[in-house]
Amino acid sequence: MKSFPSENLLPREGEAYLLTNFIDEISAQKLMSEIYDEVLWRDDKITMFGKTYPQARKVAWHGDPKVIYTYSGIKMVAPGWSSRLKQLTDKIHTTLGCQFNSALVNYYRDGKDHMSWHQDNEPELGDNPVIASLSLGASRDFFFKHRDGDKLGLTLHSGDLLVMQGQTQTCWKHALPKRLRVQSPRMNITWRKIL
Repeated sequence: MKSFPSENLLPREGEAYLLTNFIDEISAQKLMSEIYDEVLWRDDKITMFGKTYPQARKVAWHGDPKVIYTYSGIKMVAPGWSSRLKQLTDKIHTTLGCQFNSALVNYYRDGKDHMSWHQDNEPELGDNPVIASLSLGASRDFFFKHRDGDKLGLTLHSGDLLVMQGQTQTCWKHALPKRLRVQSPRMNITWRKIL
């Protein structure tokens, strides 16, 4: 992993770095449209507290063929890379100096679509995984919450790349809350290495 030009965002255990304007705004809009058109979208349901709901976002799972990722009881098998997603993944590899074998594409149709507090700590990610997260489209608030209750908030803009590593997934949860005033879509691509 290459070193980052910015300071660690997290004041306690864990490491998170924000590379602002990793992709310029015009390129980010074009990229969002291209990826939306070429990935294989899923409409999974999620069960919480004994009740089943549609996920509050659209998702697509791509990566090296047959790479499997399971979260919240949803099992996904990668069909391979879409062409534009593969090009973008190669750029991420070069920039960060680490290799990912999969990407989860999340599409938030507007500010009603959200992601509750969670950790990306599934066993197939191993200890202290590196997760790179690219935001495209609408700016959205994003929050970290330490296991002892401390919170940190930031706004992710189109083209920003957030990198989480170290003990971030052990010590911190993160969330993308509802923002009813947001009327435009946001895409988020998160790269992982599945062991």
